[in-house]
Amino acid sequence: MKNKERVLKALNHEQPDRVPFFYWGVPEFTNKMVNHLGLASRDELMDFLDVDFRWVEPKYIGPRLISGNNGEALKKDIWGVEYKFVGRGDLKYWDTSVFPLLGITDPAVLADYPWPTADLFDFSVLDEQLEKYKDFAIMTAPGFSSPGLFRIIQRLIGRDEFLDVMMYHPKFFQVLVEKVSGFYYSFIERFFEAAGDRVDFIRIADDFGSHGGLIVSNEIWAEVVRPVFEKYYEIPKKHGARLYMHSCGAVRKLLPEFITVGAEVLDPIQTRAAGMAPEGLKKDFGSYITFCGAVDEELLLRRGTPAKVKEGVKELLDVMAPGGGFILGPSHKIKVETPVENVVAMYEAAREWHY
Repeated sequence: MKNKERVLKALNHEQPDRVPFFYWGVPEFTNKMVNHLGLASRDELMDFLDVDFRWVEPKYIGPRLISGNNGEALKKDIWGVEYKFVGRGDLKYWDTSVFPLLGITDPAVLADYPWPTADLFDFSVLDEQLEKYKDFAIMTAPGFSSPGLFRIIQRLIGRDEFLDVMMYHPKFFQVLVEKVSGFYYSFIERFFEAAGDRVDFIRIADDFGSHGGLIVSNEIWAEVVRPVFEKYYEIPKKHGARLYMHSCGAVRKLLPEFITVGAEVLDPIQTRAAGMAPEGLKKDFGSYITFCGAVDEELLLRRGTPAKVKEGVKELLDVMAPGGGFILGPSHKIKVETPVENVVAMYEAAREWHY
């Protein structure tokens, strides 16, 4: 069975030849795994693991985003958010250092802010990627090719200030929503002008949950987020792309909202968050949406042994995989300190498991 066919069969709530595989890791871990296994590229790693998805994205052609080296390295993303490369040894990562709109609540300031445009990207490169990956389930890549809203605003104004700004400075917040969503409306249009009907999934990514519950109410979702996400999905839907929704945390109470907006897949399923136990999700929502992820990244993959990982994966599959509607992957980005052997064991266990 071809990789694309396998994924689409699971989405149709049918049992394919094996459970489909998804992979999601920080670049530092992916590079570590590629080197550890003696491979040459991320594509070779995906082939080695037999992952069923491939990501596509336009080429960034704007001003240079990274300057300096090692401990002096700095990065500025397309939104003007700045990051420092911190940590030691293998445990290095980009940490936010400057929230460019922190402390600002005057909507007039936003008129002169250097907002990104779709002209920062070359969409012509998509054609080669789409041809290369035509036998896989093709998805818009995480990062700038995965439209979001609140996660972008949080980076602009500061995560700790986000809720206060939303509640007490609604005019300023509304302009932020318009600026961020306006960029993505244009980006999505240009993306699908180039890609046409060859993309299987548009990944829309935001984080609406914490470990203990929602960080936004159902009312905020309905009033602010839903109209934006519905518009994000208009053009992809016309081209036959399915909506792949990403939200970390305890988002069980938003699942009916995700489903009614058109989401066919939800990831990454952080099963230790409140209300996200696999048994309940499968029982209550398994007929309406496909779940992707769910292998505990924090404790099982990072701290377990290969034997424990295999045991945990097979227990998870016993619950989530029967009847289709499940794609195996980690419950969050795999961190750089995760043992490579544990990730290999995750996919080995899934190949050993049978419906």
